[in-house]
Amino acid sequence: MKFPKLKLPPSLKAFIYFNILTCFIVYTTQNVSAQTNKQALYKVLTLTGEKQGARDLPQDQGITGVWQRLLKLKTTASALHTVAHPDDEHADLLTYLSRGRGVRTALLSLNRGESGGNVLGVEFFDQLGLLRTEEFLLAGSYYGLDDLYFTRLADYGFSKRVEEAYVKWEKQNVLSEMVRVIRINRPLVIVSRFHGTARDGHGNHQAAGEISQEACKLAGDSTAFPEQLTIEGLRPWKALKLYRGGVKANEHFNMQLNTGVYSPWLGQSYKNFSLLGYSLHRSQVGGHRNEVNGPFIQYYERLQSQVKSDEKENSFFDGIDTSITGIFKTTGEITPAGIEPLLIEIAAEVNHAITAFQPQNPATVIPFLTNGLSKTRSAIQLTTNQPEALFLLQIKERQFTDAINAALSINLQAMAVPQGAKEKRGFYEPQPTMGFAIAGQPFKVEVVMVNNSPVSIEPKSISLIAPANWKIENNQQELKPLQVNEKTAQSFIVTVPENATFSQPYFNRKSVQENQYQLQDKQYENLPWSAPALQVSASYVINNQLIEIQMPVQVRQANLPYGYDKYTLKVAPAIAVNIQPATGIIPINIRMKTINVEVELVNNFDGAIKGSITLKTPPGWKAQPLQTPFSFSKAGEKNYFSIKISLPPIEKKTYDIQAVATANGKEYKQGYDLISYRDLDQAILYHPAVATIKGIDVNVAPNFVIGYVMGVGDEVPAGLQQLGAKVQLLNTNDLSSGSLDQYDVIIIGTRAYAVRQDLNTYNQRLLNYAKKGGHLIVLFQTPEFVPERMAPYPAELPGNSEEISEENSPIKLLNSNHPVLNYPNKITLNDFDNWVEQRGSKFFSKWDTAYVPIISTQDIGQAPQSGGWLMAKYGKGDYTYCAYSFHRQLPYAVEGAYRIMANLISYGKK
Repeated sequence: MKFPKLKLPPSLKAFIYFNILTCFIVYTTQNVSAQTNKQALYKVLTLTGEKQGARDLPQDQGITGVWQRLLKLKTTASALHTVAHPDDEHADLLTYLSRGRGVRTALLSLNRGESGGNVLGVEFFDQLGLLRTEEFLLAGSYYGLDDLYFTRLADYGFSKRVEEAYVKWEKQNVLSEMVRVIRINRPLVIVSRFHGTARDGHGNHQAAGEISQEACKLAGDSTAFPEQLTIEGLRPWKALKLYRGGVKANEHFNMQLNTGVYSPWLGQSYKNFSLLGYSLHRSQVGGHRNEVNGPFIQYYERLQSQVKSDEKENSFFDGIDTSITGIFKTTGEITPAGIEPLLIEIAAEVNHAITAFQPQNPATVIPFLTNGLSKTRSAIQLTTNQPEALFLLQIKERQFTDAINAALSINLQAMAVPQGAKEKRGFYEPQPTMGFAIAGQPFKVEVVMVNNSPVSIEPKSISLIAPANWKIENNQQELKPLQVNEKTAQSFIVTVPENATFSQPYFNRKSVQENQYQLQDKQYENLPWSAPALQVSASYVINNQLIEIQMPVQVRQANLPYGYDKYTLKVAPAIAVNIQPATGIIPINIRMKTINVEVELVNNFDGAIKGSITLKTPPGWKAQPLQTPFSFSKAGEKNYFSIKISLPPIEKKTYDIQAVATANGKEYKQGYDLISYRDLDQAILYHPAVATIKGIDVNVAPNFVIGYVMGVGDEVPAGLQQLGAKVQLLNTNDLSSGSLDQYDVIIIGTRAYAVRQDLNTYNQRLLNYAKKGGHLIVLFQTPEFVPERMAPYPAELPGNSEEISEENSPIKLLNSNHPVLNYPNKITLNDFDNWVEQRGSKFFSKWDTAYVPIISTQDIGQAPQSGGWLMAKYGKGDYTYCAYSFHRQLPYAVEGAYRIMANLISYGKK
């Protein structure tokens, strides 16, 4: 197999040569028309036909899938939707355009939503960004997205001012990123979700709206960001129109879009189908799904246009020729000799296919599709000096092959299984499962290709695409023509080399305080992920046309009794080493003789393996024992070890403890967070097996027992334990009938009222606990918490409640003599230094005079807010509402946050 010699920058060359995401293998055979040897599409149509993970929807298969692909063949229309975060998008707009009108649709998000909330679990910051990327890909599959792009910018939290966004991100960086994506995707129309003014509410939203307008102009200017042209090999591109959303019916608009219309092939309106996809931003919306019956109108204002169209438009593409025959009119390039008749014939074949389409036999469209593909490939060969027309024709070529695969119902699957898995398995036998690929350990890949149509096809090749130095063995079986419902199967033995890189994001940052990622591999820039570690490629001939399919190799993992989940195959270490706390504290004022660190080992090795754990500690710290043995018998096993460390006197500084696992002569010093949720592909975030411990100046009342009502998941209980408190997580039985008097303090965790129905049911018992002499502390909650009913005294927590997004916002101590600010630690303004990401969220807007506000703060341009920390006497006890972000501060060992928390739990114990 040979690749064409292309004069390209190294990053582009690597991208193409390794068949990343959308590149096909160039294959030629006598009398067969194969893909042309032009430069392949670059980062376009990346979500079409080659989706990672288990995201194939029924609506993309069978007759509905064929019909929607025919709609895409009919038009060259394309649109790029720009947003700031995942879940900002106009989901119905994208769904209507893609699934209803065949528009090639793309979406650009400025960031991955790292600083959002999380109602699913404990992932925050970079972990959450990976989770939300997967959620976005799943939601996008419902919208029918062809491409999803991101920038290198990280979400730094809620922002009220666009100026803050430009300081954090640097405006030129934002502009450059969006210009690059426009030049990559080359949309005819750009639709900004946001207005680009202060009315957008969020500084990131306003930035997305402003930058969309500037980037639309600059993307076509060859003097703007010239390195994208000279180094990256991109070309200028000026979209023909720019619109913005967020427009109201009583404001100026040029186009109104009714997405409430019914789609016969979706079985519901575009709006409601899009809401199903939107509900899959589960970490943000908790799976809630609304429905809209009847019309749903969105209004859009046209801001820029290179074409003439009416003031009131019927479509985003009014005035643009989006027909196949109008390609050269749209691009403005000289039409090569002999190509006009081909374009007419291509359009005619598409129209014939649409007319001939039969739900009971979608393969009737195959002759027209293969004719159209052949003529498209001929047109590409004639397009020698017209890059924009070539781009559109190559998209059309890809769309033809996708439509042919769908009309034939070709099913290609590649499953990685342990090498020893049986070739033939009984119907009721458990399916072989596998975790990760491990260096040096062979595994098997079972490939099956099925022709589900009544039309014969002739398979030509089935192969695996892997990085260099991977060993692939295949006892190639003869490929024979496949008739209706026939299949061909191949198996490969694959061995990952010792120097293989682990599967991980191509972007990272050293600290959550950094607002941009560093790229480990620039060839994937702006894409959701890097390429799968291993892919399968198959080709077949039908009507003298060579068709290719490329898919990620997957693994199967048991989720019984609900069946099996499928994930993209990933490469991981044989042993993963996780140490807790990753970041912790030791109070220097409390003479602690020992601490315990918890080491988790995860075995990915398929078979028996044994070794030992050692801890590398600071001088004077002594681990007991010096070595801890471990052993595993099979992949997927985990074990936990609590290792005691004797301490010398602790100083106010930072200490590191490194965990090292040794097995089979190798040292393992990395662990990872596995982000794995229902319906999503897995994501892995690696980190060194190092615990960073800070000695901090904090006092706390002794012998504390705390009851904690966990909400969406946070690490506050771990922080409380490091203060020396004993913490018990309260379950339903505890809340309903347990003895609450045993607890010195009960804390209701972040967003608990939103996810704990038992808390809502038994809330009165907690209030009674406080009334009898306990201290009930409620941390930040969302509007599911209704203080008028759930707190001891009236207060208001509206849906638009105030939050303080600037982590360095000025603090005012409202009553410096209040006991909570003086015992056991004297709280000063210094205790609010070096906070992470935000001050707090969901402040009370109004409250009864029984509540005493403790501090106030405000963002720039905001009135002082004192509803974030309120305390009240209640009967014999105390009630506190504290919406300051301890769930973000304690995991990062913010000293002042620990001192304040120590005072809260010690309140009344002097």
